[in-house]
Amino acid sequence: MKTFSLVNHNLRTILIVTAVMMLSGLFFTLVFEPFHLHTVLNGLTIGFLIGISISIAEVYFFQSIGKRFSFSILLLTRTLFYSLVIGLSIIIVIAVHESLMSSMPVQKVFELQEMKEFFSSGHFLRIFIYAFVLSLLVNFFRQINRLLGHNVLINYITGKYHKPVEEERIFMFLDLQSSTAIAEKLGNIKYHEFLNDFFFIISPAIAEHKGEIYQYVGDEVVITWRKENGLKNANCINCYFGISELIILNEEIFLERYGVVPKFKAGFHFGKVITGEIGDIKKEIVFHGDTVNTASRIRSECNRLSRNLLLSGDLINNIKLDHLKAEKMGKIKLRGKELEIELYSIYEAA
Repeated sequence: MKTFSLVNHNLRTILIVTAVMMLSGLFFTLVFEPFHLHTVLNGLTIGFLIGISISIAEVYFFQSIGKRFSFSILLLTRTLFYSLVIGLSIIIVIAVHESLMSSMPVQKVFELQEMKEFFSSGHFLRIFIYAFVLSLLVNFFRQINRLLGHNVLINYITGKYHKPVEEERIFMFLDLQSSTAIAEKLGNIKYHEFLNDFFFIISPAIAEHKGEIYQYVGDEVVITWRKENGLKNANCINCYFGISELIILNEEIFLERYGVVPKFKAGFHFGKVITGEIGDIKKEIVFHGDTVNTASRIRSECNRLSRNLLLSGDLINNIKLDHLKAEKMGKIKLRGKELEIELYSIYEAA
């Protein structure tokens, strides 16, 4: 059973962004323009054109070039594109509206005195500058948020974890198999690109299943979920299978670029952690507790038990598996642990 579809993920993103922009356009016209049916329709249309253009560009262009350009180049490119889209959308909607109202061809509309004044009076220039500044701010914070991690910037601003709090979380430690051999074969620079492509390609599955990337450690990525997000629809486990599907979809890319397709193993655990800000010169939001250490130990058991995916009994007992089947691996004494822990492997039902 398919657990992740990149096409559906991209389509959902486009629909959501377009809907948000249409609502924004409607809100703007209701607040700043006299209420008429045509102003409402104009606002919705402008929002639709902006939303559909920006979302398609983000999904099929900016996501693919995001890792190729520096922060500043990407920020400037995005900002200029957003500003041009906003400006052109406004011009198109105004021109079509005037064309319909005056029963004249669209190209003739620009000869009207009202349209000439719209450009010559500086009104359009003010709109474009406003759009540029707004786009710059939005994209700056979006890119900072991506650099820090999902919701990390919001958590810093709101001070959510300024004082440590105890919360229940799910952790997945996922790392590549045979990474040392791959690194020796590819060399340092090529191996870095290999890792970067791997982490980049699996990101949509993590976002789709409500995961948060906690940290990268060498060839390993640590993903975490709040209890409700990870347990709902078995998001945390389905994330693993979604990652697997994305790697299968991109096998040819990896073979062409590196001559090898990444294989990986993962360990899951669920329990209480202490979440809080730490550090001064370099500040981070970190998770402390036995839950994190146990998840890492579970992942290290994958090779010994010849399984690519292992979960603790604590997680299995709290999650609805639906199309997934659990294979009991028995009670295992993990390295550095006093008590044994029940482990399970998971596979998709035929």
